[in-house]
Amino acid sequence: MSPNAKESPTEWVSGILQRVEGLDAHPGSAPDSLSVTANGGRQTTFQILSIPILSQEKADELVRAWQNSGPSIDRPNRLIATQQSSLATRELLRINGISWVERRTGICRLSAPGLLVDVKVEGAKQKESAIRARLRDRSGLVAEILLLNFLHKEIRLIHLAKQAHVSTALASRVLTRLAGLKLLDTHGAGPHRFWKISNAGGLLDLWATEEQSGVPSTGIYVWSRSPQELLKKIPQLNELNGRWALAGTAAANLYAPTLTTSPDPIIWIESRFSSRQAATALGGEIVDKGANLQVLQSKNDLVFENASLWVPTNAAADLATQNLRIISRPRAYIETINAAGRGPEVAQNLRQRIISNGIS
Repeated sequence: MSPNAKESPTEWVSGILQRVEGLDAHPGSAPDSLSVTANGGRQTTFQILSIPILSQEKADELVRAWQNSGPSIDRPNRLIATQQSSLATRELLRINGISWVERRTGICRLSAPGLLVDVKVEGAKQKESAIRARLRDRSGLVAEILLLNFLHKEIRLIHLAKQAHVSTALASRVLTRLAGLKLLDTHGAGPHRFWKISNAGGLLDLWATEEQSGVPSTGIYVWSRSPQELLKKIPQLNELNGRWALAGTAAANLYAPTLTTSPDPIIWIESRFSSRQAATALGGEIVDKGANLQVLQSKNDLVFENASLWVPTNAAADLATQNLRIISRPRAYIETINAAGRGPEVAQNLRQRIISNGIS
């Protein structure tokens, strides 16, 4: 039986764990408790803490609080019931011996004296069709604008819809869902209602998970002495008289300098142009191997909605990045967090800047 939206966290967690061979799980005698037995052995009781979207920041806060709560031998076994979490969050929980179950992914890890369960339960995933206002396409624009313009401000429905270029109905659905996931706090009622972001990290994680990924790319080789020199050539795309923007790790590394050398650039170009036109404008050619630049395209072209001209933070960067268009900080993060190489490291540095400093 698929988890039901009306089920309590204890009920849906036990339902998922019942699918694990050799494991018996059922609600315990105390409120918000779960009893687990593996292969007919000793019963282990967990205290369940429900956090719909578990961000890295919230997980770190919980780990530190639990570590300071007394000797480990005296601590109760705790289990976090969450809809989903990021790879970095899972690793943080794993190395600190914290148990958790994810409803949307079926990922389960239980760690207690005499008990270790680390599985992904197939068939337990929540159906995507059952999720309203997923953060992708135009709903993703709402998340992007929230992170760009409302991180430390009151969120008014009409203002949000206007800045995200979406209908008030769509903006309302997204706000309602995010509030239900405890990513936003709701204040007031009726025409005086407004919201405030209470978990920016969780909002980033949710958008990174739900925004469509895996967009096909085309490799181009453009002769240059270095990736930094290649950045100087990218504004030649203005010859197309259309929109384009630096993306991915190269964009994230400009926002949060981490790498000593610039990574090979990735660029978005409008869907009405061909990759061959982009290659010609840059004086390069499309190649199957040896590309030093990747071109991405999407039919809806929504990535350009919040792209802007790059403004360097230091004079030394002026020449290399003059007239360079770039995607927004939050979008650079979600494009980089699961990238190859050192992309995730760059993304983590950018994440800290987004969350700790805000974006004006």
